[in-house]
Amino acid sequence: MKTIEQFREDFDNTLNLSKGRIKNIRSKAFDKFISGKFPTRKDEYWKYSDPSSILKLDLKFNDSGSFDNENYDIIMSNGKIVKTPTNFKTGSVAEGLDNGDIPEDLLKEEKNQFLNLNNAFAINGCYLILDSEVKKNVKILNLISNDGINQAVYPKLIIIAKKNSDSTIFEEIRVKGTGVNFVNSVTDIIIENGANLEHIILDDHAKDTYNISNVCVKQKRDSNFISHNFSMGKKLARRDFNIELLDTGANCDLYGLYFVDGNNHIDHHTTIEHKKEHCTSNEHYKGILSGKAVGVFNGRIHVHPGAQKTDAIQNNQNLLLTDDAIIHTKPELEIYADDVKCTHGATVGQLDEKALFYLRARGLSHKEAQELLMRAYVGEIINHISNKNIRSEMMDIVLKRLPKGD
Repeated sequence: MKTIEQFREDFDNTLNLSKGRIKNIRSKAFDKFISGKFPTRKDEYWKYSDPSSILKLDLKFNDSGSFDNENYDIIMSNGKIVKTPTNFKTGSVAEGLDNGDIPEDLLKEEKNQFLNLNNAFAINGCYLILDSEVKKNVKILNLISNDGINQAVYPKLIIIAKKNSDSTIFEEIRVKGTGVNFVNSVTDIIIENGANLEHIILDDHAKDTYNISNVCVKQKRDSNFISHNFSMGKKLARRDFNIELLDTGANCDLYGLYFVDGNNHIDHHTTIEHKKEHCTSNEHYKGILSGKAVGVFNGRIHVHPGAQKTDAIQNNQNLLLTDDAIIHTKPELEIYADDVKCTHGATVGQLDEKALFYLRARGLSHKEAQELLMRAYVGEIINHISNKNIRSEMMDIVLKRLPKGD
């Protein structure tokens, strides 16, 4: 059965599981998805990645799963909440819509077909309210488990940081088990006036995983968003960040590290919408690729008319450890204001041979010298994490998973 037909069958079979506002939202989103065009390489934003491979997978919707009682505040298993804390305001997306915690327009129909598809299957999902004037640290596990089937899973997480809140969110998306996985995840974030939110997101996927992820952030006056994105490519891994700086004084810092080997593929697209004056953004992404891996980075800064005094910086750096690894990097500036400061840059290279020689001359093996240089390379990104324990944990995780060169 073709995957589009399977999407329709799964939707029809699950629509009546929803009640209230979420049912209407799901119907509109699915209609938008079906009436729209599934993206292909002919679309500019999919030029270097082929999502049509997903349509050949004969997928079946799955929202059942199990979990170990791990040290996380919130656990979702195949998109369904299975553990929530008592000291946070949280619940399913359907509950948040019905009680007014979630604004309904947050789940409106989109041009992005994967957002529509996620909304169409938002049967469960989770929302989290970070209260005003409160400092919180929250660990979230988004667990995808598979017992040998071709499954489609649609995790959804909504985070609302209230006025003057100050929080750190650690979100792990972990895929385990056998079978083929299509994981279409969405994280929606609203950061209200004067709020500070630090968001660390880690992907840890089984090998036969097609992961399409969207992170959508809306920032209000004098808000601050710091993102740390750690991605490991598999069959196809793509993450889109869409940041909207909606009022004056908003600031965002995006730090990213992606590493991919073998025949795997990873793709990052970031868009920062500077919609008001006196907003700042700083973006620094690094990649490490080996084997015959393919990486894509497309970063876009869009300065709207009237967004004067914008200060935006974007930088993308890549290390190719093998001759067959490929990176496509495309920084973009689209500016419609005349009193701004915007810069971008991109580099592609290999490990410094002089530095390797220097370290080997002092007794290190080639492998040890290479690992030391890569530790310094990734440390420039990881060291921006403010929480010491999370920073140390991420360094250990990254060093264990770094691709190897020739």
